[in-house]
Amino acid sequence: MARVICITSGKGGVGKTTVTANLGTALALSGSSVCLIDADFGLRNLDIPLGLSNRVIYHISDFLTDRCALHQVIVKDKRISTLSFISCSNDAVHHDDPRVFGEAVQQVARGYDYVLIDSPAGIENGFWNAALAADEAIVVTTPHRTSLQDADRVIGLLENRIPTSPQLIINMADEQEARSATVKMEDIIGILNIGVIGVIHADVEIIRSVHKGIPIALNPEFESGLRFRHIAHNVAKNQQEPFISLRSKKHRSIFSIPQRRRWEENSSV
Repeated sequence: MARVICITSGKGGVGKTTVTANLGTALALSGSSVCLIDADFGLRNLDIPLGLSNRVIYHISDFLTDRCALHQVIVKDKRISTLSFISCSNDAVHHDDPRVFGEAVQQVARGYDYVLIDSPAGIENGFWNAALAADEAIVVTTPHRTSLQDADRVIGLLENRIPTSPQLIINMADEQEARSATVKMEDIIGILNIGVIGVIHADVEIIRSVHKGIPIALNPEFESGLRFRHIAHNVAKNQQEPFISLRSKKHRSIFSIPQRRRWEENSSV
């Protein structure tokens, strides 16, 4: 039976779907069988960073309403044989009873090592569908104060609903942002008080990879690709080891944080 992980956030626009696509890709690259489920009914977009939009014929809603069999909603990835994807409909029609969605997820979980559920942001019905179907949760936030406030609220809700403590991924970390709008990394840990399994910096290559439909985790030439692979390693090993960059300063992206300021290289989590 798979480890079922809900990937969620307190607000939209934090890169949760991109994180889901790349974490799933990285886990599959390690040899695990992975299925990604888009549970963001109405805003369906997990197919975009995966480059699988043209292959979607049926959605999980079709299975939930007995319009097709389970195997018909599963889309195989074009590049990795152990990676699969299930889309949701792009309208807001879905079951309000989380048990229905949860039962479908359990059927999917029988055939994989990992099931990652891309949850909608916020705490509406879609969020509860995803959260209650999972055994674990990863919260994605940016260093912005509003994102942290919403993440803190979601963490509080998850702690009473899932068996294990939620874990955190800090996305779009970039110290070039205005100090008045962002919070230092060490303060984020204190505010949210959960384990950090990875930090992803603001990186133009991630944006390009989404537009191309090619997850950056496929490319170890980019530090962001290595970071997603490291997060996958932390997930697989149930650990919170910090990422250490081995690249010299002259080869770093202009979006990287300077060496002396990388909290994850100088402190344990």
